[in-house]
Amino acid sequence: MSKDCILCGKCLEVCPLLRATGREELSPRAKADLVRLLDGDGGELREANVARLASLCLGCKRCRAVCSQDVDVPGLVAMLRAAHPDFKQWLWKTWLSHAGTLWSAGSTAAGLIPERFRPEKFGPMLKMLAGLKGGPGLTPFLSPQKFPDTSRGEKMLLFAGCTATHVQGRWLMAALRLLDGLGIEVLPGDFGCCGASLEAGGCLDEAKAMAKHNLAVWRAAGRPKVAVFCASCRAGLLGYSDCRDEEECLLWRKSILPLSEVVKNTEFMIFDNAPEKLGYHHPCHAGDGDPDFGFLSAVLGERLAAPSGRECCGFGGLLRLAAPEVAEDVNRRCWDALTGPEVIVTGCSACVAQLAATAPEGTAVGHWLELIG
Repeated sequence: MSKDCILCGKCLEVCPLLRATGREELSPRAKADLVRLLDGDGGELREANVARLASLCLGCKRCRAVCSQDVDVPGLVAMLRAAHPDFKQWLWKTWLSHAGTLWSAGSTAAGLIPERFRPEKFGPMLKMLAGLKGGPGLTPFLSPQKFPDTSRGEKMLLFAGCTATHVQGRWLMAALRLLDGLGIEVLPGDFGCCGASLEAGGCLDEAKAMAKHNLAVWRAAGRPKVAVFCASCRAGLLGYSDCRDEEECLLWRKSILPLSEVVKNTEFMIFDNAPEKLGYHHPCHAGDGDPDFGFLSAVLGERLAAPSGRECCGFGGLLRLAAPEVAEDVNRRCWDALTGPEVIVTGCSACVAQLAATAPEGTAVGHWLELIG
């Protein structure tokens, strides 16, 4: 696949990592060229250098979206990471595979470390871990007043994702209230992690096992529609390819719906405590059509302000562990674009965690579901 790269440079225009660092050796084009070199002799490349370059990718997939040759550089990086496992990858795999037992305890432990004792390099990461439990969250100011009848009586599964399942239960409860108001019956389904972050981190066997489990849950429920309220989870689910056949893969992709699209025709009342301006962060994995932004724009009108959507929050999965200083460069550019409104909302659980941990003093960050009371 790396041989398909024609070095046109389209990826250079959209890569947040290149934009933040100015280092073209970190660009998607350079990584594709690296993999091409490794497919040949590659003997002159030191393993440590290969592993280091493999760790420096946000996994945002903006490069693939604009590639005329459909070169999947994040996929190539995942394969490089799989071929060069290290302690950071093991830690990432353990953290995601055991979210139910580790996340709450890890958040509590991180919160006990005084800020003055947090290593400068990992300070933002520890703050992000401490904030996993969420605290009081954003103050709600939207109340659904009239639900459309278009979905009444329908049966759906709800894919909550790891964050809502293990540490942000109020997101899950808000989603369930909306679906109940629409008259939708939420079917029981024991979904696991979407597996996207595991795959991006090079934990390919674990990601495949997660996909296999989630597809089995969907089949057992009768292959209904699946509502999702995390943009990254949705992108991960849409990327599943291990179906029984192409027809089932097509049905699976059609079944994955953003929750914001399901509720988009609901009428809301805006309370007096609503801020005059809210900022919106476009998650990388939401794509150009970002349905959450479309939904919120229809509800909030001119109250909602959003930058161009070019900037990444800087979370980057394994990159956050492997090169926190690079992640911070990306994050600073994101906040330069967002600065202004005192409330920032988004539709991705990883973006919420990253932005909440790095927000300027006096700025609150949350998932858009927190706005609904």
